[in-house]
Amino acid sequence: MTIALGKFTKDENDLFDIMDDWLRKDRFVFVASSYLEGCNFLTAAVSTPANSLAHSLLLLWGPEAQGDFTRWCQLGGLWTFVALHGAFGLIGFMLRQFELARSVQLRPYNAIAFSGPIAVFVSVFLIYPLGQSGWFFAPSFGVAAIFRFILFFQGFHNWTLNPFHMMGVVGVLGAALLCAIHGATVEYFI
Repeated sequence: MTIALGKFTKDENDLFDIMDDWLRKDRFVFVASSYLEGCNFLTAAVSTPANSLAHSLLLLWGPEAQGDFTRWCQLGGLWTFVALHGAFGLIGFMLRQFELARSVQLRPYNAIAFSGPIAVFVSVFLIYPLGQSGWFFAPSFGVAAIFRFILFFQGFHNWTLNPFHMMGVVGVLGAALLCAIHGATVEYFI
């Protein structure tokens, strides 16, 4: 422990002093209170469109938003954009894995394994709401929003006791465990 005696003065403030002054003022109260009130990265979400919009694609130039970006975001157009482009992006990444495997003459097991998360994304974010009355029943994008969807889904569908869900979880987690064991043994014996 260091004890400073006397008064240390310097003419200009360094970065530490500037940050210290900034935190001691009301900014810390603002940041801390935003976490207490629920305005943080855990509760931020891209919400689904309203149920009255059904399965509309909500294009920015479509009749709902008419080119107004703010109105488009308020209607839930950002969710449809992220969901559809997210699916295309994931599928494109998997196809890129096939391309890389072929270029280095490896078997495409990585790309095949990546098809599992793609199937989950497409089934939860696209196929499930297509079976309902609208995109409203899909999960919003966000941490708390996903947990809220899981509680809703369990309440209406009792999915944890579904044997197909049980087999899927065992398959995904078991495959991850086997991949981890395989990687650890390969690294150990090299």
